This record gives sequence, C-alpha cells and structure tokens, in this order.
Amino acid sequence: HEEIMEFSSNEFYGGSLIADPTVRTHLLQDLPGIFARELTGTAVQFIDTAGASYDEVLEQDGDSRYNPMEAELVCLKVQALLEAGLPASEIAVISPYSAQVKLLRARIGTSPIEIDSVDGFQGREKEAVVVSLVRSNPDGEIGFLEDVRRMNVALTRARSKLIVIGDSATVAAHPFYQRMVTYFETIGAYHSVWEEPV
Repeated sequence: HEEIMEFSSNEFYGGSLIADPTVRTHLLQDLPGIFARELTGTAVQFIDTAGASYDEVLEQDGDSRYNPMEAELVCLKVQALLEAGLPASEIAVISPYSAQVKLLRARIGTSPIEIDSVDGFQGREKEAVVVSLVRSNPDGEIGFLEDVRRMNVALTRARSKLIVIGDSATVAAHPFYQRMVTYFETIGAYHSVWEEPV
C-alpha cells in the first residue's frame, strides 16, 4: 500500500519508490473473506503508548529488552486481525529486541503467525505486520533503534496493514522517529493507547 511505502521512500530513496498500481490502495478488507471494519479499512496504524507506563524491562540474563504491556497490546491486535478473518499465515510480528520476540512467542504460542526479529524477517512480506518497538524510558534512550536502516526493513514488510506500537516520548527524541510519528499523524494513522478498547 502506498501509505506503508511512502515514509521509507522519502527517508531512504529520495521519494523514488512507486507503489504498484494494482495494489497501491489495496486494504485488508479488499481481500476475500476479510470483514470490513476500522482495523481492516486503513493501511497504517501507530499506537502511541506514551504516558501509559508501558515500561521496558532489561532481561535478567542478557542485555536485550522487553516490554510486557506492549506485548499484551500486540496480542490484542493479532487477535483482532484473526477475528477479522485474516489467516494466521498472513500475519507477522516483528521486534528489534530478541527478548521481546521470545516473550511474544510465549504469549502467542506455536501457530502459523511468524514472530521474529527485524533481521530474521528481512526480504520477506506478509499482508499484515505488527511492529513492537519496545523502548520506553524517561531518558529517551533507544539503543539500537538508532540503526534506522534496520527500522526501514521493519516498516516495509507489510503489504496491506502495518501496525506500529511504541512510546513516542522515548523514540521521538531521535529525529528519524520524530519524522515517522509526524508522518503517521499526517496520514491520520496516529492513535493514543488511551483510545484503544480495553
């Protein structure tokens, strides 16, 4: 979808990427067997967890990080995609942090839903992708989220639906993520976690 592609096109390719005319406005609800609802009728959704105490945690036996509350929200989004009729084999969950990948695999279980690191999912695509950014701290520390080329990979794996979950107060301290959040606002994709149904 052109809205999934446009930010990365402008950031990394000077705006030169062009969405294929046959799919540039293609939404999940256009696929056979998918119910039309808000989730399936838009291409991009950014859920901002700022101010909601979705705090990151450093794993005990390593230096990776995870975010339990964010993982819970990812699970809710995956469940909503399944309930809308999207096959599990067309959903991927991506996180830059191996500890979050491990937590999500434990929460979602063994199914055709692929849960992997950004590097592990490079070169592949799914109809719907949920990206968990993890970082949420008062110091605005984003660690290796600073590798924005890696984030470019994460943001461009979805064909029809991209859901990004993260704390704008933490990540937008970096100019790249500030521009990303602004782009999401511009296309009407920005939502606060406070707007999410409980």
